[in-house]
Amino acid sequence: MRETIRYLEEWANPWTVVVVTLLLLGALWAIVIVSAVSARQASIVATGERLQRMTHAVEEQTRQQLRLIDTFLMSCESWLSTNASRNPRSDPAFRKLIEGFRSRTGESIDVQLLTANGEVSDVLGKAKGPPANVAESEYFRGALASAGLFIGSPAPNPPTGHHGLPVALPLHNPAHGIRMLIAMIDLPLLTRTYDEQRQKPRGAITLLRRDGTILARAPDDQQLPGRSSANGELFRKHLTTQSRAIVMLDDKADAQAREFISFLSMPDYPLLIMVSENYDDALAAWLRQTVWIVLLALGVTVPLSVIAYRSLCLLQALASQNAQLQKLVDTDQLTGVSSRQHFVETLQQELEVAQRQQSPLALVLFDIDFFKRINDGYGHAVGDQVLVTFAEVATRCLRGRDLLGRLGGSEFSILLPETDLGKALLIAEQIRSEVATISIPTENGTVQFTASVGASEACATDRSTDDLLKRTAQALHNAKAGGHDRIALA
Repeated sequence: MRETIRYLEEWANPWTVVVVTLLLLGALWAIVIVSAVSARQASIVATGERLQRMTHAVEEQTRQQLRLIDTFLMSCESWLSTNASRNPRSDPAFRKLIEGFRSRTGESIDVQLLTANGEVSDVLGKAKGPPANVAESEYFRGALASAGLFIGSPAPNPPTGHHGLPVALPLHNPAHGIRMLIAMIDLPLLTRTYDEQRQKPRGAITLLRRDGTILARAPDDQQLPGRSSANGELFRKHLTTQSRAIVMLDDKADAQAREFISFLSMPDYPLLIMVSENYDDALAAWLRQTVWIVLLALGVTVPLSVIAYRSLCLLQALASQNAQLQKLVDTDQLTGVSSRQHFVETLQQELEVAQRQQSPLALVLFDIDFFKRINDGYGHAVGDQVLVTFAEVATRCLRGRDLLGRLGGSEFSILLPETDLGKALLIAEQIRSEVATISIPTENGTVQFTASVGASEACATDRSTDDLLKRTAQALHNAKAGGHDRIALA
């Protein structure tokens, strides 16, 4: 019983329940946090791989388009060299050559002839009005200074009126006043192509020159093409120092600017491909998953906390009830002193301590003289009152560690730790003398009684409490045989 109560009290301890609950919740939330961090890192890695694949796809698409343009412009230059006597502005064969190229490219590229003074010759005759002059354009001046293919900034395409991306090839052997060939890529069409490929809703694909000039971008922003991004943080920190990388741009002043960016520098053309995806869009799936995991963890945390609280209350109530039951077992219900079982258990413990520490231990037995006559003559109620009164008087005479117990009937015992027989005799005499002065008024007169006392001290030969109890009981028997109301020693 005592072991059960001790076990329950340990588990009913608030700290035990709190610590166990916190350990469980800590383990749960540690798993949630580790899972969330790992899943976030996996999402970032997947985003980077996705952007890299898209970057390579755009690079390959751009390379094929530029190679096609380069090949065709070289073919045109070869035709001009081979047919120096024929005027390309009006020659049907040259016109057919250009029409075939436009047809193969879905009419997304216009080919134009430029004279040395920048005048545009529209071979297909689409331009309205007088010939346009682009001598002051950036791509014309850049092509004149270039030895090969030159990619210019976006500029108006005179025949169509749309903006285009000019790719210029200066002729090594100008003929008929033609100084260079221009392939004008339709910019709106290129932007639409990029827009179909970008990550929705806020991803972007950008084509730049190595000097930072923006050539094309999706989603379309008409103010960006032709502008320089050379002063931007991304260009200064990454694009000028690395040929390819995946970075996260985090503008703390603008949450919308947080994005993952994959970029690469094309080795065979002076171009940069940049593919980006908004940070929140890239991690949206992870965030949704994390929210559900957190909600699930909360769904476990709240019931677990409630269960822990209810369990704590239940264990405390159970421990309290068991303590009350144990108190009933340990206490004599009539007198309130120690019960026989509890007294004997305590005696056993104190005897072991006394033998281990070689300290004195005394035991005193009391028996109320002629108690049966009192019980039979005055009634059980008066008998009970006699027992209670004796217990009260004896208790007042005890010290802190002394223990008074009722062994049964009218017999009481006092355990006196660290007390030799001489001191025990003084205490026993004090109790005996005070008991002799007790007067209990009843309907049949006043009841007075005395007590016989037997006292003994534990010795090294005592192998158990029975030895000490038997010796003390013999002393009590001697006191009774000697005439009652006296003390006998053993």
